[in-house]
Amino acid sequence: MIMRRGVIVAFAAIATIGFGSCKKSGEGAGGAAAPAAGGGGAKTYKFAFVTNNSAGFWNIAKKGVEKAEQDLGIKAEVLRPLKGELAEQQRYLEDVMVRDFDGMAVSPVNPDSMTPLLDRVAAKMPVITHDSDAPKSKRVAYVGTNNTEAGRAAGTAALKALGDRKKGKVALFVGRIDMQNAIERRAGVEEMLKAAPGLEILPVFLDGTDRAKAKKNVEDALARYPDLVLAIGLWSYNGPSIAGAIRASSRKDKPAVVAFDEDDETLKAIEDGVIYATVVQKPFEFGYQSMKLLKDIKDGKQVPASVNPGIDTITKENLNAFWTKLKELQK
Repeated sequence: MIMRRGVIVAFAAIATIGFGSCKKSGEGAGGAAAPAAGGGGAKTYKFAFVTNNSAGFWNIAKKGVEKAEQDLGIKAEVLRPLKGELAEQQRYLEDVMVRDFDGMAVSPVNPDSMTPLLDRVAAKMPVITHDSDAPKSKRVAYVGTNNTEAGRAAGTAALKALGDRKKGKVALFVGRIDMQNAIERRAGVEEMLKAAPGLEILPVFLDGTDRAKAKKNVEDALARYPDLVLAIGLWSYNGPSIAGAIRASSRKDKPAVVAFDEDDETLKAIEDGVIYATVVQKPFEFGYQSMKLLKDIKDGKQVPASVNPGIDTITKENLNAFWTKLKELQK
């Protein structure tokens, strides 16, 4: 997730699907294709949708899962680890294996550490990843953002936000740096910031998805580095944490800020000019497309190796239109 790391029902029609090599049901996943759901007493599939933490970002993904239940005639359960810790998510996956699920979609907390367990689950049922990938595992497909590209979008927005202040220190904030989405976003950001050699990127500030620590990290950076000119939050709750710390700071020269995702506090901070931009994903599609892929796999259909719903960069210029659509989704 957390987190971290778009969004709208209306976007479903324009979601960009990245078709890599296609796989049929059973490729890299345990279990034969079951009879299609619906009619003639056929089995109704039950799928698990496992998040990487409990951030509000996942409320929108849950809406996508629920819409898929209505449209596709499936059942699904959303499982949300509270703290985003590796051991906690591992317990959820152990639980999935012994329950009556027909497939699982998961955002792995740590792709390398989780791969052996993911492969054990994949021996019993189809597994796909969403939001953050585990490409070395036996998952069938990945649903989510190209996070390197999202990082580049954040870096591009950051350079615009800086204007002619492209000299000083840069702080990146995130829950964990061992999750694939955090690794890729950081890489994309740093790639773009190389265009400004006067910028010095500090070691990443980690908070372990602890919101209080996330804010304290920002407060510490503001106090420790008087030449801090840019702050970037890589997960959804980092935007509000940065905005809160900056609002409370007595610093005269405030850093430019770029965030990720569509937390209401992040959007309000854009409206108020505290945050310059946020790069939003489409978590509704994470939920919906994950369920659709799992059903297609169980039905024996070919599926793409990746589904990329795309991203948008939200600034003051397009904030109102985006916020209106987001509120419609959240009803």
